[in-house]
Amino acid sequence: MDHLVLEHPLQSFQAIPALDTADGDWTVVFVTEALKQQRGRHSDLKVRAAGTPPAAQGVTPPPGLPDDTLANVSIVTYMEREAGTDTYPVRILVSPDFVRYDDGYDQSNYALLDRHSRTLYSVAHENASVLVIENHPVSDPGPANLSLTEERTEDNDAPAIAGKQPLHVKYLANGDPCYQAVSVTGLMDEAVAGMAEYASALGERQLNNMQSVPDAMQTPCFLSRYVYASARHYSHGLPVQIWDESGYYSSLTDFSADEEVQAALFDIPDDYENIQLGQ
Repeated sequence: MDHLVLEHPLQSFQAIPALDTADGDWTVVFVTEALKQQRGRHSDLKVRAAGTPPAAQGVTPPPGLPDDTLANVSIVTYMEREAGTDTYPVRILVSPDFVRYDDGYDQSNYALLDRHSRTLYSVAHENASVLVIENHPVSDPGPANLSLTEERTEDNDAPAIAGKQPLHVKYLANGDPCYQAVSVTGLMDEAVAGMAEYASALGERQLNNMQSVPDAMQTPCFLSRYVYASARHYSHGLPVQIWDESGYYSSLTDFSADEEVQAALFDIPDDYENIQLGQ
């Protein structure tokens, strides 16, 4: 059985051109830093570097988007990096109906969550394809021996953000530190809700594919961060910084709660090939 590998710094993901398979059967593996270290960052697949415009890769970007219909959104932008990579932008657009993750410009590849159906889409312009991941809720609270705790530090001397004091939280699983975040409560609440839904949808998808994850990777931190509590760092508001010991780092660079963008940014191209991933 072949694996379709979706790399997702933090919680985003990017479609990889489909590989030919004998039986058409696919398994989804969300690649974490540990698996990248085992297999090499790009494994045997060729992946466009995040943040690199398609034109720079010799690929013609899609036609310009119509600008006659606008949508009101919240926008949050981060600069992120992983071990061995340069920093790259991640832009998040949140509307009442959708959450879009992209590379910071309108014609980039993008991941989209339909907030009503909880269906995930990953649109790749290079090969004109859309990876479709339908939601299959699973009632599974997680292993009884998985204990999630936090260590919180309030620093009143830290500079306020939009008049609000940030909170430093270390997230642990079974006593092991998994990652840390500095967050601000009560800032960009609508955007935070959408980002949390996106993270939860990815966690639900990963839960449906645990049979593809090697036992050695199913550590308490993996299970908490990517499966059973994938959105817990949003419980304290908008993350300003997120980092872990693997070298991953994310830093907030811009945010706005009231912007207008082209509504077509939330469309799925009708003429792209759909790659359906079932349960």
